[in-house]
Amino acid sequence: MEYFEELLKKPSLFQDESKLDINYVPNKLLHRDKELSLLSQLFLTIITNPNSISRKILITGKIGIGKTVTVKYFGDLLKKASKKRNIAIKYVHINCRKERTSYKVLIKIIRIINKNFPKRGYSPQDLLEILLDLLNIQNLHLLIVLDELNYLIDKSEDLIYLLTRINDDSISSQQRISIIGIVRDITCLNNIDNSTMSTLQRNIIKFNNYSKPQIFDILKYRADICLKKNIISNELIEMISESTYNNGDVRYGLNILWKATKIAENKNLKCITAECVRLGSQELVPFSTLDVLKYISSQKLVFLYAVVKALKISDLTEISFLKILKRYHVICENLGLDPKSYSQLWNYLQEFKRESILHTKILSEKIKGRKALIQVPEINLTNLEKIITEILNSKGLKI
Repeated sequence: MEYFEELLKKPSLFQDESKLDINYVPNKLLHRDKELSLLSQLFLTIITNPNSISRKILITGKIGIGKTVTVKYFGDLLKKASKKRNIAIKYVHINCRKERTSYKVLIKIIRIINKNFPKRGYSPQDLLEILLDLLNIQNLHLLIVLDELNYLIDKSEDLIYLLTRINDDSISSQQRISIIGIVRDITCLNNIDNSTMSTLQRNIIKFNNYSKPQIFDILKYRADICLKKNIISNELIEMISESTYNNGDVRYGLNILWKATKIAENKNLKCITAECVRLGSQELVPFSTLDVLKYISSQKLVFLYAVVKALKISDLTEISFLKILKRYHVICENLGLDPKSYSQLWNYLQEFKRESILHTKILSEKIKGRKALIQVPEINLTNLEKIITEILNSKGLKI
């Protein structure tokens, strides 16, 4: 059957579906004027007196409250202002969850400046010196955004130290590199040395959660630019705003809006109904969780699968760590995998807790893990199991 031809005959409710994508940076950024103003003040000297100063900024705040999109929006403003004045400034955005080592971060930065640069054969220190040479040759100032910076810090990487102290040894008389680090929780700085912490703590911008009216404004604006007229009512946007406010992640609301529109299209409706919104929200796993699942190792994902299966089989809201271990060993045996050590699995558990995928309740501090109860309170287990299974299958592990 001509599936595409049949679908193309149906009228779409979207005018531009891409404007609901989580990576889309809108032309108008709502309710982050204060943060954009502060960033502009801090980086003004880079335009008025190029390469005279190196800025190190730390941005902190919860998931899904506009940190990344605000910094990308600011990066575009900085590029336009510098281009207008013939000042060479380049903006580079690195997601440290994807590029988890100093080497990978530096290689990505260099290859953005010089796409023909080889991917292998250098140490991180070599790459840093090569990067500085490139910036000097091109008379370029580089703004490096290290998004989800905690993934580098957790690995005790020295890149943060090297970048923040890059001019200490007079490697370059020009201040060629500025840094914006983005983290959810400032406590991750506890794992770095005191001098680096002191440098990063000089300029901290704290992003507060959006209020419910602000979430409504954001969802209303996105609906206006991505959907055709009269497709969704303000009452339904308020309904989505309520769920989004409770979840705390604006991307969750954008995904509900997209799902509800798709459901309405599949039902051949001329507009979105409350039932479409309800069905759309039932199918969702938060974007923040999907981001985590896509980039973690197979072994760690197998352990999370064991947590989900153990909870589903028990039909309980929470389950002991020891029962999860038993389920995990059965799954590893079925897959032909060597199970990870007890301590490694306990570390996995703490990492999932930090990612807000699951919660733990410690009933006894004396015996590590033996009296821990684990629950997955905010994500539908069936949906989570389906997504984990799909990712593991794509990695060659057939569950």
